[in-house]
Amino acid sequence: MLRRASILLPVALCFACGDPAQTTIGGSDTATGSTSEPASTGTATPTSPTTTIEPTTADAGSATASGSGSTGTTTGSSSQATDDSSTTSPVQTDTGTSTGPDSTGTGSTTGDSTTGDSTTGDVAMCACPDLEVALDDGIFLLSASAELWKYFPETNSFEMLGQIDCGGLFSTFSMAVDRLGFAWVQFFGGELRKVDLTNVSDCSDPGYVPSQLGFDNFGMAFVSNSQFDACDRIYGNSYSGIGGYTEGNMIGDFVAIDPDTLKMSQVGKTNFDGAEVTGTGDGRAFVFGGANPSKLVEMDKVKGVALQTLPLGGLEINNGAFAFAFFGGDFYFFTDSNGDQFASEVTHMDFDDSDKDGKQQLTVLTQDAPLLVVGAGVSTCAPTIPM
Repeated sequence: MLRRASILLPVALCFACGDPAQTTIGGSDTATGSTSEPASTGTATPTSPTTTIEPTTADAGSATASGSGSTGTTTGSSSQATDDSSTTSPVQTDTGTSTGPDSTGTGSTTGDSTTGDSTTGDVAMCACPDLEVALDDGIFLLSASAELWKYFPETNSFEMLGQIDCGGLFSTFSMAVDRLGFAWVQFFGGELRKVDLTNVSDCSDPGYVPSQLGFDNFGMAFVSNSQFDACDRIYGNSYSGIGGYTEGNMIGDFVAIDPDTLKMSQVGKTNFDGAEVTGTGDGRAFVFGGANPSKLVEMDKVKGVALQTLPLGGLEINNGAFAFAFFGGDFYFFTDSNGDQFASEVTHMDFDDSDKDGKQQLTVLTQDAPLLVVGAGVSTCAPTIPM
């Protein structure tokens, strides 16, 4: 969901995966990559042999703190996820029912995440629509050349949806997908536009004001309020715009955007200046960033602190374009770790250990995707368990 960063011009961050390969968090297995095409037309299906990446154990780099305004510490971690017990003070007071930033602290949602229409978090009010372009069978991708694509995890295949037309805005940075069938596309100047997934030439301005907290760009995703409240909002991780993406003690902001006012607020801190975010339909938020190794961090949406940090040995961003998304219980990473600025790699992580072998393998599915991915988004209508 991010473009490669440089001193002169940031570039979208995207994870590169090569031939179907596999890294094991806590072990190694063989992996196979499916390459059959979906029924839809215009699908490009990369084919490449299976390879294996050995994992490494490194500093987890999770941002944690105790008390209001206290200095966070970087905690070491093995290849297993580590619980983070320290906390930071949230922007709003947590009443015990809130699952995200809310002006009342009660956790109720008073607006639709994309239109501002009044809702109360009622499931019926945030139901998933039946669209020509389904929201629950794949991951939407944004290219460095402002194209929208769809990736189908089941078949490891790609379909181009078309070139977006947002009135002269071309330098894409990140993307999030809502429950109503719109891709929220972010550009390098901080502009945020809504693109209809069923007609990608239909681009509108939702009214978001850039640079509200002093930075233009941020990795972002829609996340449901909770497993009981399907209504969602955008969460993000800041990028200062200065030089490449970096990792350090609490140097990034974990933020949220109010679905009614589109006002951004700081929820907490992370250790990443430039990271991507993905969310789930059951209310979980994850951040992907860092280096040597890169890290997957689950965030507390109320307190803005890391709940778990998992080092991703063998999966490096290398300051290239990268993105990731959660789909069907697992993660899919899109990177340009070889720096060719042309084709992303796709890596699958068996996060839910669906094969029941006690391991969370990283399997490289494709080293040469038909696009350079700078944004990846799944609607919170997407499945959270294997289909």
